[in-house]
Amino acid sequence: MNKKIIDIESHAFFRMLERGTQYGLEFRETKNRAYNTIKLGKLSKRKHFSKKHKTYYNYFNDNLSFYVICKEYKNQILIRTIIIEKGKE
Repeated sequence: MNKKIIDIESHAFFRMLERGTQYGLEFRETKNRAYNTIKLGKLSKRKHFSKKHKTYYNYFNDNLSFYVICKEYKNQILIRTIIIEKGKE
């Protein structure tokens, strides 16, 4: 299986820092959750759709939902933005 490279835009990086600290998450934990959300591959069904890009969704046990909007290439995934909300989708 061909592995994909996950990269993050600078805008998304700063939004991830901002939103993660808003919910009391450290940088590494926020980054790991965002990457795990992509790796699980579950697409969002109802919220935060993008006409051009895929939106991945994952709910965590501490009542936080991660929405990761990505632009995909052949073997690269570029994170465009990360949205963190309380509650399930």
